[in-house]
Amino acid sequence: MKKQLLATTSVVALTLLSPSAHANVLVSHIIGAYDASCADVDCTNGGALTLVDNGGGSGDNPNLYIQNTSAGSFTNVQLVLTGYQGINKNTTQTITLPNIAAGTVYAVHWGSDATSVGSPTGGLHNGNLFQTDYDDEWGNNPFGSITPSEQASCNKVAAICAFVGNFDVAFSALLGGNPISANFSPDNTQDGGNIAGHFVPWEGLDASGLSEQTADAHSGTAPGPLANIFTGTNQGQCGPGGCSVPEPGTLALFGAGLGALALTRRRRKPS
Repeated sequence: MKKQLLATTSVVALTLLSPSAHANVLVSHIIGAYDASCADVDCTNGGALTLVDNGGGSGDNPNLYIQNTSAGSFTNVQLVLTGYQGINKNTTQTITLPNIAAGTVYAVHWGSDATSVGSPTGGLHNGNLFQTDYDDEWGNNPFGSITPSEQASCNKVAAICAFVGNFDVAFSALLGGNPISANFSPDNTQDGGNIAGHFVPWEGLDASGLSEQTADAHSGTAPGPLANIFTGTNQGQCGPGGCSVPEPGTLALFGAGLGALALTRRRRKPS
C-alpha cells in the first residue's frame, strides 16, 4: 500500500511539472499608443473586432487598446500602474475598468474613462500615473533640476521639461471565472518587457522618462504591441506557446515526488 501511495504521488508530481500541464493559453493582446485615436491605431489587429471607445478621444495622453479576441467577456478588469523612473518612481495606482465584451477592443484614454481610479500611493512625490496629459504633469520640474545637456534634449517645450518617469502595467481580469493577466512595460528590459521587443514610447516619454522630446509626438504616432494576455496570474511576456514555468507549490510537490521515487527504490528488495 505504501509503495502504491508513493508511486501515485510521484506520478502526480511529475504530471504537474510537465509543460502541457502548466502551459498558459494565449487569450488576447494589448496595444499602446501616445496621442492616438482608434483611427490611428490598428484596433482590429487584422481581425473583425469592433472598438468600444467609451472615452471619446485621445488628446495629449497615453492610450491602451485592450483586445478581447476570446469568446467570453473580460470581467473584474484592473490595471495596476507602477512608476520606475524619475519623479514618479515607486508610485503605484490601481485603475478599475468596465467589462470588455468578446470580440471588441476597449480603448483606455488616460484621465478620461476609468470607472474607478485609485489614489496614487508611495513614490517620491505621489504623482498621478493616470493623469490627463501625463507627460506634462510636473510642468517645469519642481522636484529636480534639468542640466543644460538634458534640457537640450527637450526639443519641444523646454520650459516644462521634466523627468516624469515611465511606468509598468499589470493587467488582470477574469475570463469565465478564471484569471487572465499580463505584465508589461514600455522598456523591453523592465518588468515583463513588451512583445514589441524594443522601447515603445506610448507614455509620451523617452526611455529615460524625460518629457518634451521626440517621443512626445502629436502626429504620425506609431503604435506598438505591448502585451500578450495569458490565462493564469502575474504573467510576463511568454512565447506564443504560453508560459510553462512551474509555480513554487508545484516545485515542492515535484521534490516530494522525486523523494518518493528514491524511497521506493531503496526499499525495493533484490529478487
